[in-house]
Amino acid sequence: MDEKKLMDQIRESAKDVDVPETLRPENVQKRLEDEKKKPSGGRRLYTFIRKYKIPLAEAAAVVLIFAAGRQVGITEGRVIDNRQPEAVADLAQEPETVAETVQEQEAVTDLAQKPETVAEAVREQEAVTETAQELQAVTEPVQGEELARQAQSADAADDAAGNDSAEEGIAPIGSEEALYNRLREYQEASSASLAKAELYETAEFALEDSAVSGSAASSADTGAGADYSQTNLREMGVDEGDIVKTDGKYIYIMKRNSSVKIISADGEQMELIQTIEPESLDESVRDMYISGNILNLVTTGSRSSLKEDTSDVYYTEYYDYAKVVTYDISDPENPVLTGSVEQEGNYQSSRKVGDYVYLFTRFRPVIGDTQGDSGIMPLVNGVYMEAKDIYVPEELQNTSYLVIGSVNVNKPSEMTAHKAVVSGADQFYVSGQSIYICCQEWREGTGNVTKIMKFSYENGNIHGVGIAELQGYLNDTFSLDEYDGYLRVVATDWNSGDEINALYIYNTQMELTGKIDDIAPGETIRSARFFGDAGYFVTFRQTDPLFSVDLSDPENPQILGALKVTGFSSYLHFYGEDRLLGIGYEADENTGATTGIKLSMFDISDPSNVTEISRYVIKGASYFAGLNNYKAILVNPEKNLLGFVCDDNYLVFSYDEESGFENLLTYNLSEGGRSQYYWSAYNDVRGLYINDTFYLAGADRIRVFDMTAEFEQKAKLEF
Repeated sequence: MDEKKLMDQIRESAKDVDVPETLRPENVQKRLEDEKKKPSGGRRLYTFIRKYKIPLAEAAAVVLIFAAGRQVGITEGRVIDNRQPEAVADLAQEPETVAETVQEQEAVTDLAQKPETVAEAVREQEAVTETAQELQAVTEPVQGEELARQAQSADAADDAAGNDSAEEGIAPIGSEEALYNRLREYQEASSASLAKAELYETAEFALEDSAVSGSAASSADTGAGADYSQTNLREMGVDEGDIVKTDGKYIYIMKRNSSVKIISADGEQMELIQTIEPESLDESVRDMYISGNILNLVTTGSRSSLKEDTSDVYYTEYYDYAKVVTYDISDPENPVLTGSVEQEGNYQSSRKVGDYVYLFTRFRPVIGDTQGDSGIMPLVNGVYMEAKDIYVPEELQNTSYLVIGSVNVNKPSEMTAHKAVVSGADQFYVSGQSIYICCQEWREGTGNVTKIMKFSYENGNIHGVGIAELQGYLNDTFSLDEYDGYLRVVATDWNSGDEINALYIYNTQMELTGKIDDIAPGETIRSARFFGDAGYFVTFRQTDPLFSVDLSDPENPQILGALKVTGFSSYLHFYGEDRLLGIGYEADENTGATTGIKLSMFDISDPSNVTEISRYVIKGASYFAGLNNYKAILVNPEKNLLGFVCDDNYLVFSYDEESGFENLLTYNLSEGGRSQYYWSAYNDVRGLYINDTFYLAGADRIRVFDMTAEFEQKAKLEF
């Protein structure tokens, strides 16, 4: 089909399409005349106009083809590339993104329903097919056997890095040109190994769905004298966003992706007093923080705009972003928006330490044939990042970036600092003073390798420190823990076709100081917990050895004991003096097949002789929400409360030294015949308490129980 016939068919197909006013030819012409030049690093869709010299009068129709092409993976763009595993993983985590995109583009939907017209024409256009094949080689970051070529440019990158020396193993890139060259070089080197594309990026940021750390905290800051629960945290002093929060007087419930409800809570007296929605209707609420009179929301969204390239070429900027939005809630009935900051990329996670919120997003650059055709600098609060803030390891594993930004909640419209690390992250761990970014890969002849990059942070400022590499992979980020400047790590590796485990200790500069090899051959690490100079971790095949380790001498760590019991613990938490709580699965000791959910209490008063002093098995149970989301667990030894979702029930337990575990509450979450709906929302159920009242909160309901009257239900509120 020649160009004229193609354009005639497009015109005919577009007659019944309601083209947005901004995309009508006369308006496109005006916008192109108004915008004299594109900004450096624009996010460009592939320019068919330039490629095929389509007249500007046809611009509106071609824009619609671009949009439709994005839906089916024809055109190149930052947001969706259906051949790229990491993009598929993001869509699986954010299904609402696709729906929103379709809703916003009615014209695109209309075109998609005309396969005999535009879609057929595009398929028949040989040049489009050739272009798509070219894009496959350019836009898909992959792992490959030729990564060694990256080392050839490492010295040049180090020279450009300024004061950050190559001894760190990671340094700022120095210039945008150097960054582009590294990214382009990686793509060219890796394109020959397409079959190995990003093998370990399917479980991105697994720390958000893992068990609780040894230094996890759920104790309350009582404020005005109230006794109330807080989010179960990975690290003491490092707050995490969640979907339900309380300040002892009000309960804040995030209805995922839409709004935040503020409920006045006074025992049986509950009232919905306010609803907060995102600044923009197309944004989603993802996390929230409560601290004193300040409410922080993390919201996500995307936007696009039309830009001019040359006199006969235009392109579309399109990118995802995350925001930290701050409200003054000194009067919860009348929240006041005080400011917001924005950071480009797909939202991954966030943390709050003191007055600072740290925002983590994943940015995917557009890498064209030239630097001018590329978009490689992320936007932070409307300004492109500088090369001095972008760190690049000596060897890349992919081209995505982990962008870290910080905001002082007392200056909510300003970004305090921001950094980015090329190669993204599979997992990361935030201690009280350091950020550890973990990247896992498979190397021919070597096997599993984990690279750990360390950044220090204080009062919003972020600095690169060093990098280490170890043999094996991490079960989750609870396999890492920082104490007294030392990082302790447990990892599992394959050795001659069988599993083998090891413990590593690194100093402040990420130099290896101590190690224990060959731990529990044939088994894999299922959970870990560190506290001070002691460490505990569980391995499993058919039975559960709970290892205790003395870490007081970082140069000479010692295994003190190994207790074998049936099943295994996937969640560990210190529970009062000399007690360690484990939640996981009971299993057949001969086959290893799981038979139910198990609670275990271990006596760790003598680390060299740990014993299991109590167990409680929920026979036949298979689903434990805490396995996938540690923030879904309520655990407070001082209050003697343990709560979590198990199958379609919410269970509350206490523990007694004489009688063991006692089930205080079993509440069926499918109340009212809504099992099908609630099964998909069980991870969003939270148990919390204020004084002697227990609240069970979901996205659209709260149930109230009196803890002094054997958890008798007293009230309910639906909204």
